[in-house]
Amino acid sequence: MGYKLNKLKGFTIAELLVTLALTTVCLTLSYSTLTYIQKLFYNYKENNKFLNEFVYFKTRMDYEALNSSLFKEENENTFIIGQDSLLSQLELKESVVLLSKNNRTDTFHFKIKDVQKTYEVMSSPILNNVLVNHLSFKLEYNKQQFIYVLSKQHDSSVKMKLEQSISNGTN
Repeated sequence: MGYKLNKLKGFTIAELLVTLALTTVCLTLSYSTLTYIQKLFYNYKENNKFLNEFVYFKTRMDYEALNSSLFKEENENTFIIGQDSLLSQLELKESVVLLSKNNRTDTFHFKIKDVQKTYEVMSSPILNNVLVNHLSFKLEYNKQQFIYVLSKQHDSSVKMKLEQSISNGTN
């Protein structure tokens, strides 16, 4: 009787260890790449959020400035923008900008620095620092600075109305 030896075909331990080591290296590289890509997407999302908010703020302020007849400072870093009988309020705080109109307030998350204002020259000394001619400030985001500038030329009729309201005792 002749016995045949059946050889089992398979992988050796050395081949399995090499395969396991290569698989581990591939998984480690792919995980680190995935983490890096997730970080890039997160940064892109944050940058896009800031840019969308900045563009919306700029659009709103341009609209308000173009359609307004009055741009005056109510108190420190709070401004009134008048358009016929509609009034908007712009409030510059350290970490947010608030723009209110018709019981609706839009909040813009900007860090504000270096607020600079120039005023219209008025005949009444009480009104000298009321009508804002030029407003500029810096918005800071991720160590970058964006400068926003708003200029408004007031008609002489607006100046006259303000001076008359002061002389009549109303504001």
